[in-house]
Amino acid sequence: MTRTTVIGLDGVPHWLLEELAAEGVMPATRELLGQGALRPLRAPVPDISSTSWVTFLTGADPGRHGVYGFIDLEPGGYGTYFPRLPDVRAPLLWEHVPGDCAILNVPGTYPAPPVRGTLISGFVAPDFDRAVHPPEERAPLRELGYRLDVDIDDPVGDPDGFMDEVEAALAARRAAFRRHLERRPRLAVCVITETDRVHHFHWRSLRTPASPLHDRILRFYRRVDEAIAELAELAGDGALMIVSDHGFGPADAQFYLNAWLRREGYLALPADAPDLRGIDGTTRAFALDPGRIHFNHRDRFPGGRDLDRPALKAELAARLTALRLGDGDAVTEGGPGRPLVGEVLDGAHLYAGPEAHRAPDLVVMPAHGVQVRGSWTQAEPITPGPLTGTHTRHDAAFWLRGDHGRGTVEMRDVAPTILACLGVPPGPAMEGVPVTGVPAGRGPGGPGGGSALPGEPGVRARRTAVTP
Repeated sequence: MTRTTVIGLDGVPHWLLEELAAEGVMPATRELLGQGALRPLRAPVPDISSTSWVTFLTGADPGRHGVYGFIDLEPGGYGTYFPRLPDVRAPLLWEHVPGDCAILNVPGTYPAPPVRGTLISGFVAPDFDRAVHPPEERAPLRELGYRLDVDIDDPVGDPDGFMDEVEAALAARRAAFRRHLERRPRLAVCVITETDRVHHFHWRSLRTPASPLHDRILRFYRRVDEAIAELAELAGDGALMIVSDHGFGPADAQFYLNAWLRREGYLALPADAPDLRGIDGTTRAFALDPGRIHFNHRDRFPGGRDLDRPALKAELAARLTALRLGDGDAVTEGGPGRPLVGEVLDGAHLYAGPEAHRAPDLVVMPAHGVQVRGSWTQAEPITPGPLTGTHTRHDAAFWLRGDHGRGTVEMRDVAPTILACLGVPPGPAMEGVPVTGVPAGRGPGGPGGGSALPGEPGVRARRTAVTP
């Protein structure tokens, strides 16, 4: 029976993995990388863990699986909710696998469903008991000191204490991985999320050799390398894959989109409002994390108004891409200063599928070094924060033992690739194609062109920026 093991590295860009391997920080990873091609992977939009890992699990983009972020809008109103696994509208990876699975610490898998094998939910998972299936695995995990996520107390004020917690969480996670992979499941997916936590709070220290924390972070990466080596050994001669959900880069500025929309008269909602239900009929646009702009149109929202969508899209795209950050955190349109926005994507062209009607109208993609935030509780567009690292879309990582291809892999291609490694055909709702051994002309999209369902346009052709 063919076995496949996937090592997930949350928030690790392909170039950083290659760099740390080449510099000797990750010697086991360096040896593995020589057995295949390390390729860039492009995350879906928005490039956040909840959306990207669900795309990993379904082989589909948000227009089909329906998860657009950690927070989303309740149908027909301004209420918000945290999407959970039951909210995913596409078949999940393990449903296609004929045999036991070990799905361990994949974000977005809460509450743990009854699977053939074991599933331990990744973040966000508020209840330990509901995060573990089968129930008899709860006590052994507690004995290992297993954490569903890093217990972040004061990661900036107490960086060494934070790194202690990160390393303890990783050690317990490794022990859980060993316990379940020794049972030789047909499919194992083991995600290390501690990398993402370190990058968010201490990216600057990782990239600054003179930082007092730099060597400590490199020691942490040596522990990550040991975990990768252990997982590779447990995988045996089965298929082995390394995947990250998004890349990472510096966050030198925090741009709060709703504060700017409020200042410019697009959003009528006080900064102290407890939720979005306080939006009134004068509002034209509001945002959800990280940069999803929804238009307050009457055909979607009960307090909405008539809006000329094409005109509003063009207006906002032009103004947002012209924003500059000057001295004293002044945000201006045009003139000197660093750009805040890299591009503005049109949701109508970006998403296709049965859940596309819930998509944002625009997605604001940040300029280099900027983190776009959707909180409506900040009064000023530029507000200092504790994070020094932010997600990037185009430089996530994909590696498959034996694959020596070139070019960028889409996250939606990973699930059909896993199934191909298992000798299983892709599910009919999957929009991706296998990275290796792609049958010629599979699906209406053709080779490399996605597998759009009847009556739908090819998904890969639908990424379009708004032209200012």
